[in-house]
Amino acid sequence: METIYGAKGGGGGGHTPVEAKDNLLSESTAKILLAISEGEIAGGLDDTRIFLDETPIGNADGTKNFEGVTWEFRPGSEQQEYIKGIPSVDNDNAVGVELRDDQPYIRMINNTQLSAIRLRFSVPQLMRQHDNGDTTGYRIVYAIDLSTDGAGYQELVKSAFDGKTTSEYQRTHRIDLPSATTGWQLRVRRLTKNQNTARIADKVSIAAVTEVIDAKLRYPNTALLFVTFNARQFNNRIPKISVRPKGGLLVKVPTNYDPVNRTYAGVWDGTFKLAATNNPAWVFYDLVLNNRYGSGDRIKAHQIEMWDLYKIAQYCDEWVPDGRGGEGKEPRFLCDVYIQSQEAAYTVLRDIAAIFRGMTFWADNKVNAVADMPASIFRTFTNANIVGGKPSYSGGSIQNRYTQALVSFTDTDNHSKDDIEAVADLKLQHRYGVRKVELSAIGCTRRSEANRRGRWALLTNANDRMITFATGLEGAIPSPGHIIAVADSNLAGRDNGGRISSAKGRSITLDRETSIKAGDRLIINLPDGKSEGRTVTSVNKKVVTVSVEYSQIPQKETVWVVDSDDLAVQLYRVINISDNGDNTYTISGAIHNPDHYDHIDSGARIDERPVTVIPPRVQPAPKKVEITSYSRVDQGMALTTLSVSWDAAENAIAYEAQWRRDNGNWVNAPRTSSLGFDIEGVYSGRYQVRVRAVNASEISSAWTNAPETSLTGKVGNPPKPVNFKASPRVFGIKLDWGFDENTSDTLKTEIQYSKTPNGEDLMLLSDVPYQSRNYEMAGLAAGIVFYFRARLVDKSGNESEWTQWVRGESEFDVNTILPDLNEHFMSTDAGKQLSQELDWLNESVLVNSAAIKEVKREVTVNHEQSQSQHKTLERAFADERKSWAEKYAQVTASINGVNAGVVRLDKAVTNLDRSFSESQKQVQAKLDNQGALINSKMQAEFKQNAGYAMHNTNITIMVDGKKYSAASMVISAEVKAGKIESFIGFNANNFAFFNPTRGKMEPLMFMKNGQIFMRESFIADASISNAKIGSVIQSNNFVSGKSGWQINKNGTPEFNDGIFRGKIYARDGEFRGTVYVDKLVGDNATATIYKEVSKSEIHGKRYDQIIETSVIYKGGMPYDVDLLMPTMQFTAEGSVPGAIHSTRVEIIINGVKYSPQTTVIATEKDRRLICSLYTTLKAAVKDVKVTIRYITYHKNGCKTTIHPAMIIACKHNSSSFISI
Repeated sequence: METIYGAKGGGGGGHTPVEAKDNLLSESTAKILLAISEGEIAGGLDDTRIFLDETPIGNADGTKNFEGVTWEFRPGSEQQEYIKGIPSVDNDNAVGVELRDDQPYIRMINNTQLSAIRLRFSVPQLMRQHDNGDTTGYRIVYAIDLSTDGAGYQELVKSAFDGKTTSEYQRTHRIDLPSATTGWQLRVRRLTKNQNTARIADKVSIAAVTEVIDAKLRYPNTALLFVTFNARQFNNRIPKISVRPKGGLLVKVPTNYDPVNRTYAGVWDGTFKLAATNNPAWVFYDLVLNNRYGSGDRIKAHQIEMWDLYKIAQYCDEWVPDGRGGEGKEPRFLCDVYIQSQEAAYTVLRDIAAIFRGMTFWADNKVNAVADMPASIFRTFTNANIVGGKPSYSGGSIQNRYTQALVSFTDTDNHSKDDIEAVADLKLQHRYGVRKVELSAIGCTRRSEANRRGRWALLTNANDRMITFATGLEGAIPSPGHIIAVADSNLAGRDNGGRISSAKGRSITLDRETSIKAGDRLIINLPDGKSEGRTVTSVNKKVVTVSVEYSQIPQKETVWVVDSDDLAVQLYRVINISDNGDNTYTISGAIHNPDHYDHIDSGARIDERPVTVIPPRVQPAPKKVEITSYSRVDQGMALTTLSVSWDAAENAIAYEAQWRRDNGNWVNAPRTSSLGFDIEGVYSGRYQVRVRAVNASEISSAWTNAPETSLTGKVGNPPKPVNFKASPRVFGIKLDWGFDENTSDTLKTEIQYSKTPNGEDLMLLSDVPYQSRNYEMAGLAAGIVFYFRARLVDKSGNESEWTQWVRGESEFDVNTILPDLNEHFMSTDAGKQLSQELDWLNESVLVNSAAIKEVKREVTVNHEQSQSQHKTLERAFADERKSWAEKYAQVTASINGVNAGVVRLDKAVTNLDRSFSESQKQVQAKLDNQGALINSKMQAEFKQNAGYAMHNTNITIMVDGKKYSAASMVISAEVKAGKIESFIGFNANNFAFFNPTRGKMEPLMFMKNGQIFMRESFIADASISNAKIGSVIQSNNFVSGKSGWQINKNGTPEFNDGIFRGKIYARDGEFRGTVYVDKLVGDNATATIYKEVSKSEIHGKRYDQIIETSVIYKGGMPYDVDLLMPTMQFTAEGSVPGAIHSTRVEIIINGVKYSPQTTVIATEKDRRLICSLYTTLKAAVKDVKVTIRYITYHKNGCKTTIHPAMIIACKHNSSSFISI
């Protein structure tokens, strides 16, 4: 069979060549150096914990998510190695040699300082053309070898160019050079043979070799991550790089602490080690003391209370439910935080402390940290050791009540992005509605911890009762953060605290009988400042027996409180203590409930502490308020007592009552817990009483009124004070008074004062307790006038009438004031300096104690009997209780007993309770027994609550060996017992003020030998005891006959439109105008009208019916007085004819009876009498009682009347009449 060869025709066209796209492109490599942490971190780092755009570089099974990524890590140690390649110094050398398979490229490197070689390849084109015309890529394999110090080659890189490119492609390799002595030899081999054909472009060249010297920056104490990657993998951008180190920052932790298992072994000895921990307490400690990023350059290790932090750290590491159900546990608090910016130290420490629910404060020269965590009672307080016996309570506004908390935290399971944990309190939400608060949980990376923080925030916000009270020196014992117990009987509803009377063994004697029972807990403040509780086993009246003796014997008057099942003491955490400067301290605290912590950690139910037995609701009023009275005889005097009683009101612990008489002002009765009170010695009148009940929450009921009741008791009001008078005192006014009879029930003397005699702008001066009979108003200027009045107030609240106004004036007599001022001034340090006589100043004034350091310099020149000297001495001393320093300088010259010198002393002395400084300079000269010394001294000293500052200059003259304090001046200010006084004093025989005018010194004022001479002066206000006028004294508006006044030495004063009070003596005179006289005594007549008196009586037999009326004539005239009763009228009206048998009149004057002659006008039934009387009273007779008596003898009915008439008194033998 024959084979036929041929080709098919007519079937279409041939193959079209295809060229592949270029895929071998030049690439950029990103190099990034990250500072992960300031300070060394532990645990290392692997590629599963390095994230590029939130994707780890490697996986746990060893596979990679990114190709060509390299990284290096440094933990931040002090001596860590540098990271090669960043930064560096480069020397680029062009080569341009083709790399062939039969001829490797070899380069000798002799510079042993090099860190690396960077080799740059160049491929002009890389492609292959196939037989069918297609163009594709090509592959060239190469290797890089290195020989060190002539040793054999080691292959470092084996790679390939694999792909297609029609333009130049470059690639760089960095070859790190190991240590060498002589150098290195670099070899580059081409492993793919050269094709040498036009259809394959495979030329590879060595373009350049760059010599690299790294900077070798180690960045000590900084954790570093160096990452390189091909930028093409991230579209030529830099991805977000994040890391999650296995461990945290290395910080100081206790040597007995295992940070992995979070356990503490044995007893801590106070030493530390370095370890990684996220316990917030030790992070806080590191931030305080670290010198680089903390406050260690200002705060030292002894200035932080590490033992408190140890307790807080243990609390942070306790295991609590993780909130996921089951038995899962986790540490209570963790601190996983990056501090990425500089902030104020206090702000950072406060935020870190907030992680463990804490606060920071500076006290006792230390940084203190406290946390809201369980703690025992540190100190107890009751009404007995609280100033005023009543603490103050406060709480937040309802507007600030939150029911939902939105807590933001860092979710490490979601690449550390912020997340929100919502926490709600359904009970609060039902009451207040939805009220949200947003919180930022710093350092929190767990949802469960964020939930706990939210619960704590809502709980503390809802329970925000605050307490504030003042106490004595024991207020300095507790510190912020301590738990205190407060037993407030007013809030509790019964006594649950007081002071102990004595203690012996297990038996404690209290100051009162209480409701304590077996099983209660008796808490007592012990001598070491802390409180301790014991269980009560038995009670016998005031004696309480406890189960175990207290660790220290309680002292007498120590405070006790009782904590029982039905009435617990209030617990507060101290948040602030302030010194009031008067030996008292004010303590503020926030409510504390130990059950809150279990609720926060595990959601346990909260049992509210029963701090009161009074239910918080409306207080019922007392019922059946009654008024009764009874009488008794006291020292022969009948006294009526008002007695009030009522029925008990439910839940009341006290009652307030008020009473009043005859619709007067309500008078408060003392608050009482009993069911009644008595008011002794009441006056007759209509009485009203009202009572209300008060419960432990100080909620008062409505008033309950008793029916108005009329009582018969004392008549009238208490008598007013007698002999109320005012007398002058130096810078004060003294008031004296006495008490009348029947004033034994007086409570107080009430004194009021005014600036005007008519009582305008009245002010209460004082309530002086009975039986005090005087009162001094002190602190006034000289010559100050006030007007005073007083009244008595008895124990029932009844008030006497006011006394008349009395005038009081502080002493203005200079002869009285000056000795008092002098005695006070001379008793002060300033006064003593003023009269000081100087002595020759030498080294005896130095501190009488050895110095620690002393520098002495002396220059002395001697020549026979002459000597001159310049000497300085500098001394200093310091120990734990005292320090002082002084500098003494002396310049002296002497010859044959003639001495002169200048001495300067500067001294400063301090100890634990005194600070003193002094600087003085003295110039002194002496010639035999004559001499002169002048000293200028400045001193300042302060002790506890007392001190002074003083500057004085003294001059002493010595004549014939006798010293005279010739002149001195002192300026001083001192404080004693809170009172500040300042003084300026001068001591001299002559004292002058001059005015330089017209070229000479003109004296303005001169004081000589105790007298003051002034040329001219203007005085706004002056009080003068005696003044001598050499010519005339007058007002500045005086115009004779028109205005003002003038008194001249001739004794002819002139007053225009004057007002005169008091006595005026004149020989004769003339009034032109109207004169109004209230009382005119002298050669004139005065008169009065006595009152009308009448009486009606009925008698079956004859009977003397007597009526009378009286007046008192004050008298006291220096001459005899005629008493005239010119027309007196009397009537008697009988009921039947003949009823009146006889009538008569008697006048009794000062016990002397007169029977005046009468004129009688009579009818069958009536009688009318008219009479007159005249008598003479001796001179100076006072208080003459005149009684007019009318006597009627009658039967049956009769009405008798003394009609009003005039009594006249005038001078006997008046000069107004002349006998002829």
